[in-house]
Amino acid sequence: MSPVFRSGAFLQQCFAVHPLCLSIKRAATQQLILSCSSCNMAHRLTLRGVVQAGHLAVAEAPGAGEPAEPPTPAETLVRCATTHPAAVRVSAMDVVAETAGLRCAECRRLYDLDVASFETHQK
Repeated sequence: MSPVFRSGAFLQQCFAVHPLCLSIKRAATQQLILSCSSCNMAHRLTLRGVVQAGHLAVAEAPGAGEPAEPPTPAETLVRCATTHPAAVRVSAMDVVAETAGLRCAECRRLYDLDVASFETHQK
């Protein structure tokens, strides 16, 4: 069985040394799993909350069949991560403040994550 490290230090190191190797493997409203192709580790972030920090594109009009109530930032992040996962990248990381930032290049959204816990799994 592979070891599990319950610290954000490994993710911080991955982000500092090779940030372009981090990609989203799976996303849910309360959990995000990042995979690092360079060090062959998976990083699990359990989230307290997600805030949409910005939307740089022109506002989208709701289409037919879409709910009148806008989705939560966590739901929007999950939609970004499932429809175009290669476009979502880690843009900031602070394990001391337990925060992370993501940027979606496809729909030009910025997300601030409030992280409850970090785990790193060696593959």
